[in-house]
Amino acid sequence: MSTANGDLISSLYPPPPVYVKFFTEENQNKLQAWQKTQKKTQKELSKSESEDQPEKSNSVPPGELRFLVPPKPPAGTHYRGYGNLWSFEDKLPSLKSANWEQLYQDDDESITSETKIKELHKLMDSLLLNFLELIGLASIDPSQYESKIKDISLILININHLLNTYRPHQSRESLIMLLKKQIDAKRASINQIDKVSQEVRAKLLKLTNLDDVPMSGQDSSLDELLKSTNKDGDIEKEREELIKKLLDE
Repeated sequence: MSTANGDLISSLYPPPPVYVKFFTEENQNKLQAWQKTQKKTQKELSKSESEDQPEKSNSVPPGELRFLVPPKPPAGTHYRGYGNLWSFEDKLPSLKSANWEQLYQDDDESITSETKIKELHKLMDSLLLNFLELIGLASIDPSQYESKIKDISLILININHLLNTYRPHQSRESLIMLLKKQIDAKRASINQIDKVSQEVRAKLLKLTNLDDVPMSGQDSSLDELLKSTNKDGDIEKEREELIKKLLDE
C-alpha cells in the first residue's frame, strides 16, 4: 500500500510556480502605469535623438512586475521539448532531413495529388514484391532476411510520409464536416421552434374561435360575449337573493 500511495503522490500534477502570486490587480495597474511612463520617456528620447534610446526601449520592469511581461520568443529555428528537437515552422519534415532515402522523385511541396496516388500504387506494388521475396529467402536461407526487412521498412516509411502529406487536407475536411453538423443542428432546432409555434398558434385560434369569425366582426362578437357574461352574472345574483329569502323565512 505504501508503494502504491508513493506512486500516486509522485504522479500528481506539479504545483504552480512561485511567481503566480505576483499576478494581482495591483501589480497589473502598476505595470500599466510603468508602461505609460516608458512610452513618455521613449517619445522624449526620440525627440532629443539620444543614443541611449534602444537600451531604454528594451528595459525590463522592476521587481515583481518583470514576471507579468511575457518572455520573448527564443532565437533560432528549433527548440527542444520532451527530449526532441522541434521546428518553429509548422511544416512536415522531409525524408531527407530525417536521413531517410526518398523513393519518389518529386518534393513534398511541388508534388500533386495525382502523382501521390501513382507513387502510392508503386510503393504498394514494391512492398508486396519485397514481401514475397522475403518469404522466398526465409524458405531458402533465413539468415539473409535482414536486407529485405530494411527494404520493407524503408518502403513503409515512404508510404507513411506520403500519407502524412494529406494531414492538412484531412483537417480542413474534418472542420468542414463539423461546421455542416452545427448548421444542420441549428436548422433542425429552428424548424422545431417553428413547428411548436404553429401548434401553439393553432390552439390559441381554436380557444378564441377566431377561425370562423371575420376580422371586421371581432368587435361585435366581443360585445356579445361581454353581454352574455353580464346576463349570467345577473342570474347568479337573483339566485343568491332567493336563497337568502328562503333562509330568512
